[in-house]
Amino acid sequence: YLSSIADIVLLLGLIWSFHLQYEQPPSFYLKAPTLLYLFIFIAIRALHFDPRFVISTGVSAAIGWVMMVIYVLVIDPTNNMITRDYIEYMTSNSVLIGAEFDKIVSILMVTGVLALALHRARNLLFESVIEGSAARDLSRFVPQEIAQKVIQSEEGAITGKGEVNECTILFTDIEGFTAISETLAPEKLIEALNHYFSLIAGPITQQGGVISQFQGDAVLATFNVPKPDSNHARNAVRAALDIQSVLDGVEFGDGIYFNTRVGINTGAVVGGLVGSGDRVGYTVHGDNVNLTARLEQLNKDYGTRIIVADSTLAEIDEGSFAFRELGEVSVRGLNRPVRIYTVNDL
Repeated sequence: YLSSIADIVLLLGLIWSFHLQYEQPPSFYLKAPTLLYLFIFIAIRALHFDPRFVISTGVSAAIGWVMMVIYVLVIDPTNNMITRDYIEYMTSNSVLIGAEFDKIVSILMVTGVLALALHRARNLLFESVIEGSAARDLSRFVPQEIAQKVIQSEEGAITGKGEVNECTILFTDIEGFTAISETLAPEKLIEALNHYFSLIAGPITQQGGVISQFQGDAVLATFNVPKPDSNHARNAVRAALDIQSVLDGVEFGDGIYFNTRVGINTGAVVGGLVGSGDRVGYTVHGDNVNLTARLEQLNKDYGTRIIVADSTLAEIDEGSFAFRELGEVSVRGLNRPVRIYTVNDL
Protein backbone atom coordinates (compact mmCIF):
# COMPACT_ATOMS: atom_id res chain seq x y z
CA TYR A 1 0.00 0.00 0.00
CA LEU A 2 2.80 2.41 0.90
CA SER A 3 4.64 1.77 -2.37
CA SER A 4 1.50 2.42 -4.43
CA ILE A 5 0.92 5.71 -2.59
CA ALA A 6 4.59 6.64 -3.02
CA ASP A 7 4.38 6.03 -6.77
CA ILE A 8 1.38 8.34 -7.08
CA VAL A 9 3.00 11.05 -4.94
CA LEU A 10 6.18 10.96 -7.03
CA LEU A 11 4.27 11.13 -10.33
CA LEU A 12 2.01 13.96 -9.18
CA GLY A 13 5.05 15.78 -7.79
CA LEU A 14 6.67 15.50 -11.22
CA ILE A 15 3.53 16.87 -12.92
CA TRP A 16 3.29 19.70 -10.35
CA SER A 17 6.86 20.76 -11.13
CA PHE A 18 6.07 21.37 -14.81
CA HIS A 19 4.75 24.89 -14.15
CA LEU A 20 7.99 25.78 -12.38
CA GLN A 21 10.15 24.22 -15.07
CA TYR A 22 8.39 26.11 -17.89
CA GLU A 23 7.68 29.25 -15.81
CA GLN A 24 3.90 29.03 -16.24
CA PRO A 25 0.98 29.48 -13.83
CA PRO A 26 0.02 26.34 -11.81
CA SER A 27 -2.95 25.61 -14.08
CA PHE A 28 -0.40 24.75 -16.75
CA TYR A 29 0.33 21.33 -15.23
CA LEU A 30 -3.34 20.30 -15.29
CA LYS A 31 -3.06 19.82 -19.05
CA ALA A 32 0.09 17.67 -18.96
CA PRO A 33 -0.39 14.35 -20.82
CA THR A 34 1.76 12.76 -18.13
CA LEU A 35 -1.54 12.32 -16.27
CA LEU A 36 -2.07 9.16 -18.35
CA TYR A 37 0.70 7.47 -16.38
CA LEU A 38 -1.71 7.35 -13.44
CA PHE A 39 -3.74 4.77 -15.37
CA ILE A 40 -0.58 2.76 -16.05
CA PHE A 41 0.27 2.72 -12.35
CA ILE A 42 -3.25 1.55 -11.51
CA ALA A 43 -3.06 -1.22 -14.14
CA ILE A 44 0.35 -2.38 -12.88
CA ARG A 45 -1.17 -3.04 -9.45
CA ALA A 46 -3.55 -5.49 -11.09
CA LEU A 47 -0.56 -7.82 -11.56
CA HIS A 48 -0.71 -8.52 -7.81
CA PHE A 49 -4.08 -10.16 -8.51
CA ASP A 50 -5.53 -8.42 -5.47
CA PRO A 51 -8.26 -5.77 -5.98
CA ARG A 52 -7.27 -4.00 -2.77
CA PHE A 53 -3.98 -2.80 -4.29
CA VAL A 54 -5.79 -1.51 -7.37
CA ILE A 55 -8.31 0.36 -5.21
CA SER A 56 -5.64 1.91 -2.99
CA THR A 57 -3.69 3.12 -6.02
CA GLY A 58 -6.78 4.45 -7.82
CA VAL A 59 -8.15 6.23 -4.77
CA SER A 60 -4.72 7.74 -4.09
CA ALA A 61 -4.55 8.98 -7.67
CA ALA A 62 -8.04 10.51 -7.51
CA ILE A 63 -7.38 12.24 -4.17
CA GLY A 64 -4.03 13.43 -5.43
CA TRP A 65 -5.53 14.98 -8.55
CA VAL A 66 -8.26 16.68 -6.49
CA MET A 67 -5.51 18.25 -4.36
CA MET A 68 -3.68 19.35 -7.51
CA VAL A 69 -6.83 21.10 -8.74
CA ILE A 70 -7.47 22.70 -5.35
CA TYR A 71 -3.90 23.98 -5.32
CA VAL A 72 -4.48 25.74 -8.63
CA LEU A 73 -7.70 27.32 -7.36
CA VAL A 74 -6.35 28.59 -4.03
CA ILE A 75 -2.78 29.57 -4.93
CA ASP A 76 -3.96 32.92 -6.34
CA PRO A 77 -7.39 33.88 -4.92
CA THR A 78 -7.48 37.05 -7.05
CA ASN A 79 -7.19 35.07 -10.31
CA ASN A 80 -8.27 31.41 -10.14
CA MET A 81 -8.38 31.26 -13.94
CA ILE A 82 -11.71 29.35 -14.03
CA THR A 83 -13.55 29.43 -17.34
CA ARG A 84 -16.68 27.93 -18.85
CA ASP A 85 -15.46 28.33 -22.42
CA TYR A 86 -14.10 25.07 -23.77
CA ILE A 87 -12.15 26.80 -26.57
CA GLU A 88 -10.53 29.16 -24.10
CA TYR A 89 -9.70 26.18 -21.91
CA MET A 90 -8.01 24.41 -24.82
CA THR A 91 -6.04 27.44 -26.04
CA SER A 92 -4.94 28.98 -22.75
CA ASN A 93 -3.99 28.18 -19.16
CA SER A 94 -7.59 28.57 -18.00
CA VAL A 95 -9.19 25.93 -15.80
CA LEU A 96 -12.36 24.07 -16.83
CA ILE A 97 -13.79 22.45 -13.69
CA GLY A 98 -15.87 19.97 -15.73
CA ALA A 99 -12.77 18.69 -17.50
CA GLU A 100 -10.97 18.07 -14.20
CA PHE A 101 -14.10 16.36 -12.87
CA ASP A 102 -14.05 14.05 -15.92
CA LYS A 103 -10.43 13.12 -15.19
CA ILE A 104 -11.24 12.20 -11.61
CA VAL A 105 -14.31 10.19 -12.64
CA SER A 106 -12.24 8.36 -15.28
CA ILE A 107 -9.60 7.44 -12.70
CA LEU A 108 -12.23 6.10 -10.31
CA MET A 109 -14.11 4.23 -13.06
CA VAL A 110 -10.97 2.49 -14.35
CA THR A 111 -10.09 1.61 -10.77
CA GLY A 112 -13.56 0.19 -10.11
CA VAL A 113 -13.70 -1.84 -13.32
CA LEU A 114 -10.23 -3.34 -12.75
CA ALA A 115 -11.02 -4.12 -9.10
CA LEU A 116 -14.32 -5.79 -10.03
CA ALA A 117 -12.65 -7.81 -12.78
CA LEU A 118 -9.93 -8.96 -10.37
CA HIS A 119 -12.51 -9.84 -7.73
CA ARG A 120 -14.45 -12.00 -10.18
CA ALA A 121 -11.25 -13.57 -11.53
CA ARG A 122 -10.09 -14.46 -8.00
CA ASN A 123 -13.45 -16.04 -7.21
CA LEU A 124 -13.30 -18.11 -10.40
CA LEU A 125 -9.75 -19.17 -9.59
CA PHE A 126 -10.70 -20.19 -6.05
CA GLU A 127 -13.73 -22.12 -7.31
CA SER A 128 -11.54 -23.90 -9.86
CA VAL A 129 -8.96 -24.81 -7.21
CA ILE A 130 -11.67 -25.98 -4.81
CA GLU A 131 -13.33 -28.10 -7.52
CA GLY A 132 -9.99 -29.62 -8.47
CA SER A 133 -9.20 -30.38 -4.83
CA ALA A 134 -12.69 -31.80 -4.30
CA ALA A 135 -12.30 -34.02 -7.36
CA ARG A 136 -8.97 -35.34 -6.08
CA ASP A 137 -10.37 -35.95 -2.61
CA LEU A 138 -13.56 -37.53 -3.95
CA SER A 139 -11.60 -39.82 -6.28
CA ARG A 140 -10.06 -41.42 -3.18
CA PHE A 141 -13.50 -42.71 -2.22
CA VAL A 142 -15.21 -43.26 -5.56
CA PRO A 143 -13.75 -44.00 -9.01
CA GLN A 144 -12.16 -40.98 -10.67
CA GLU A 145 -14.61 -41.11 -13.56
CA ILE A 146 -17.55 -40.90 -11.14
CA ALA A 147 -15.85 -38.11 -9.19
CA GLN A 148 -15.51 -36.03 -12.36
CA LYS A 149 -19.18 -36.57 -13.20
CA VAL A 150 -20.21 -35.50 -9.71
CA ILE A 151 -18.03 -32.36 -9.81
CA GLN A 152 -19.26 -31.34 -13.26
CA SER A 153 -22.91 -32.16 -12.59
CA GLU A 154 -25.23 -29.37 -11.49
CA GLU A 155 -27.11 -31.88 -9.34
CA GLY A 156 -24.04 -33.10 -7.45
CA ALA A 157 -23.89 -36.60 -5.98
CA ILE A 158 -27.37 -38.01 -6.62
CA THR A 159 -28.13 -41.57 -5.52
CA GLY A 160 -30.57 -43.90 -7.20
CA LYS A 161 -29.46 -43.26 -10.79
CA GLY A 162 -27.94 -46.54 -11.96
CA GLU A 163 -26.58 -47.50 -15.37
CA VAL A 164 -26.68 -51.03 -16.78
CA ASN A 165 -23.56 -52.08 -18.70
CA GLU A 166 -21.68 -55.22 -19.53
CA CYS A 167 -18.39 -55.52 -17.75
CA THR A 168 -15.92 -58.00 -16.37
CA ILE A 169 -15.89 -58.27 -12.59
CA LEU A 170 -12.80 -59.26 -10.64
CA PHE A 171 -13.14 -60.29 -7.01
CA THR A 172 -10.18 -61.02 -4.75
CA ASP A 173 -9.90 -62.43 -1.26
CA ILE A 174 -7.00 -63.45 0.99
CA GLU A 175 -6.81 -67.15 1.82
CA GLY A 176 -7.06 -67.81 5.58
CA PHE A 177 -7.15 -64.13 6.45
CA THR A 178 -9.17 -64.67 9.65
CA ALA A 179 -6.46 -66.89 11.09
CA ILE A 180 -3.72 -64.50 9.95
CA SER A 181 -5.44 -61.49 11.55
CA GLU A 182 -5.38 -63.23 14.93
CA THR A 183 -1.57 -63.38 14.84
CA LEU A 184 -1.05 -59.68 14.09
CA ALA A 185 -1.49 -56.66 16.34
CA PRO A 186 -4.25 -54.31 15.14
CA GLU A 187 -1.86 -51.61 13.94
CA LYS A 188 0.29 -54.21 12.16
CA LEU A 189 -2.81 -55.71 10.56
CA ILE A 190 -3.92 -52.35 9.14
CA GLU A 191 -0.38 -51.65 7.94
CA ALA A 192 -0.21 -55.05 6.22
CA LEU A 193 -3.62 -54.58 4.58
CA ASN A 194 -2.69 -51.14 3.27
CA HIS A 195 0.52 -52.54 1.83
CA TYR A 196 -1.39 -55.43 0.28
CA PHE A 197 -4.06 -53.17 -1.26
CA SER A 198 -1.44 -50.84 -2.69
CA LEU A 199 0.26 -53.80 -4.37
CA ILE A 200 -2.83 -55.34 -5.98
CA ALA A 201 -4.28 -51.96 -6.95
CA GLY A 202 -1.35 -51.42 -9.30
CA PRO A 203 -2.12 -54.26 -11.77
CA ILE A 204 -5.85 -53.48 -11.67
CA THR A 205 -5.47 -49.80 -12.56
CA GLN A 206 -2.67 -50.48 -15.05
CA GLN A 207 -5.00 -52.80 -16.97
CA GLY A 208 -7.80 -50.23 -17.01
CA GLY A 209 -9.83 -51.60 -14.11
CA VAL A 210 -11.59 -49.57 -11.43
CA ILE A 211 -11.70 -50.64 -7.80
CA SER A 212 -15.30 -50.21 -6.69
CA GLN A 213 -15.05 -51.51 -3.13
CA PHE A 214 -12.68 -52.62 -0.40
CA GLN A 215 -14.58 -55.13 1.75
CA GLY A 216 -12.43 -56.19 4.67
CA ASP A 217 -9.60 -58.09 2.96
CA ALA A 218 -11.56 -58.41 -0.31
CA VAL A 219 -11.45 -56.19 -3.37
CA LEU A 220 -14.19 -55.73 -5.97
CA ALA A 221 -12.96 -54.32 -9.28
CA THR A 222 -14.71 -53.77 -12.59
CA PHE A 223 -13.48 -53.46 -16.15
CA ASN A 224 -15.55 -51.42 -18.63
CA VAL A 225 -17.62 -49.87 -15.83
CA PRO A 226 -17.47 -46.98 -15.16
CA LYS A 227 -14.39 -46.60 -17.37
CA PRO A 228 -14.99 -47.82 -20.96
CA ASP A 229 -12.73 -50.70 -22.04
CA SER A 230 -13.32 -52.71 -25.21
CA ASN A 231 -10.89 -55.45 -24.04
CA HIS A 232 -12.28 -55.68 -20.53
CA ALA A 233 -12.30 -59.49 -20.30
CA ARG A 234 -8.69 -59.88 -21.44
CA ASN A 235 -7.50 -57.04 -19.22
CA ALA A 236 -9.21 -58.47 -16.15
CA VAL A 237 -7.47 -61.84 -16.63
CA ARG A 238 -4.17 -60.06 -17.24
CA ALA A 239 -4.66 -58.10 -14.01
CA ALA A 240 -5.36 -61.32 -12.06
CA LEU A 241 -2.14 -62.90 -13.29
CA ASP A 242 -0.17 -59.75 -12.53
CA ILE A 243 -1.61 -59.69 -9.01
CA GLN A 244 -0.21 -63.16 -8.40
CA SER A 245 3.16 -62.00 -9.72
CA VAL A 246 3.45 -58.86 -7.57
CA LEU A 247 2.50 -60.77 -4.41
CA ASP A 248 4.94 -63.60 -5.03
CA GLY A 249 7.49 -63.65 -2.22
CA VAL A 250 6.19 -60.47 -0.52
CA GLU A 251 6.25 -60.75 3.28
CA PHE A 252 3.57 -58.86 5.24
CA GLY A 253 4.89 -59.72 8.68
CA ASP A 254 7.24 -62.16 10.32
CA GLY A 255 6.91 -65.09 7.92
CA ILE A 256 3.41 -64.01 6.85
CA TYR A 257 2.46 -64.19 3.19
CA PHE A 258 -0.89 -63.40 1.61
CA ASN A 259 -2.18 -65.91 -0.90
CA THR A 260 -4.85 -64.22 -2.95
CA ARG A 261 -7.73 -66.03 -4.63
CA VAL A 262 -9.41 -64.39 -7.61
CA GLY A 263 -12.76 -64.90 -9.29
CA ILE A 264 -13.52 -63.42 -12.72
CA ASN A 265 -16.85 -63.22 -14.51
CA THR A 266 -18.36 -61.20 -17.36
CA GLY A 267 -21.93 -59.96 -17.61
CA ALA A 268 -24.34 -57.12 -17.10
CA VAL A 269 -24.20 -55.11 -13.87
CA VAL A 270 -25.89 -52.03 -12.47
CA GLY A 271 -23.46 -49.32 -11.43
CA GLY A 272 -24.27 -46.15 -9.51
CA LEU A 273 -24.05 -44.12 -6.34
CA VAL A 274 -25.79 -45.63 -3.32
CA GLY A 275 -26.24 -44.41 0.22
CA SER A 276 -28.38 -42.12 2.30
CA GLY A 277 -28.12 -38.55 3.52
CA ASP A 278 -24.63 -37.13 3.13
CA ARG A 279 -22.89 -40.50 2.87
CA VAL A 280 -22.76 -42.13 -0.55
CA GLY A 281 -20.47 -44.51 -2.35
CA TYR A 282 -20.12 -46.02 -5.79
CA THR A 283 -20.74 -49.73 -6.29
CA VAL A 284 -21.98 -52.30 -8.76
CA HIS A 285 -24.85 -54.73 -8.18
CA GLY A 286 -26.38 -57.72 -9.88
CA ASP A 287 -26.32 -61.49 -10.15
CA ASN A 288 -23.03 -61.37 -12.00
CA VAL A 289 -21.36 -59.65 -9.07
CA ASN A 290 -22.62 -62.35 -6.71
CA LEU A 291 -21.50 -65.06 -9.13
CA THR A 292 -17.99 -63.61 -9.24
CA ALA A 293 -17.71 -63.69 -5.45
CA ARG A 294 -18.80 -67.36 -5.42
CA LEU A 295 -16.29 -68.25 -8.13
CA GLU A 296 -13.55 -66.80 -5.95
CA GLN A 297 -14.64 -69.09 -3.10
CA LEU A 298 -14.51 -72.15 -5.38
CA ASN A 299 -10.72 -71.81 -5.50
CA LYS A 300 -10.68 -73.55 -2.11
CA ASP A 301 -12.33 -76.63 -3.59
CA TYR A 302 -10.13 -76.84 -6.68
CA GLY A 303 -6.83 -75.81 -5.08
CA THR A 304 -6.45 -72.95 -7.57
CA ARG A 305 -5.68 -69.23 -7.30
CA ILE A 306 -7.76 -67.94 -10.23
CA ILE A 307 -11.13 -69.13 -11.53
CA VAL A 308 -12.59 -67.67 -14.70
CA ALA A 309 -16.19 -68.11 -15.86
CA ASP A 310 -17.04 -69.28 -19.37
CA SER A 311 -18.66 -65.90 -20.06
CA THR A 312 -15.26 -64.24 -19.69
CA LEU A 313 -13.47 -66.87 -21.75
CA ALA A 314 -15.92 -66.27 -24.60
CA GLU A 315 -14.77 -62.62 -24.79
CA ILE A 316 -11.06 -63.42 -25.07
CA ASP A 317 -9.21 -64.26 -28.26
CA GLU A 318 -8.00 -67.83 -28.41
CA GLY A 319 -4.34 -68.20 -27.60
CA SER A 320 -4.12 -65.18 -25.30
CA PHE A 321 -3.75 -67.27 -22.12
CA ALA A 322 -3.36 -70.90 -21.09
CA PHE A 323 -6.81 -71.87 -19.78
CA ARG A 324 -7.51 -75.23 -18.14
CA GLU A 325 -11.07 -76.40 -17.76
CA LEU A 326 -12.17 -77.36 -14.27
CA GLY A 327 -15.70 -78.50 -15.12
CA GLU A 328 -19.25 -77.32 -14.63
CA VAL A 329 -20.63 -76.09 -11.33
CA SER A 330 -24.07 -75.13 -10.12
CA VAL A 331 -24.05 -71.85 -8.30
CA ARG A 332 -26.71 -70.90 -5.80
CA GLY A 333 -29.04 -68.28 -7.24
CA LEU A 334 -28.20 -69.11 -10.86
CA ASN A 335 -30.47 -71.23 -13.03
CA ARG A 336 -27.79 -72.54 -15.39
CA PRO A 337 -24.55 -74.39 -14.68
CA VAL A 338 -21.35 -72.42 -15.14
CA ARG A 339 -18.30 -73.85 -16.85
CA ILE A 340 -15.22 -72.67 -15.02
CA TYR A 341 -11.53 -72.50 -15.87
CA THR A 342 -8.26 -71.68 -14.24
CA VAL A 343 -5.62 -69.76 -16.13
CA ASN A 344 -1.88 -69.34 -16.43
CA ASP A 345 0.44 -67.31 -18.63
CA LEU A 346 1.37 -68.95 -21.89
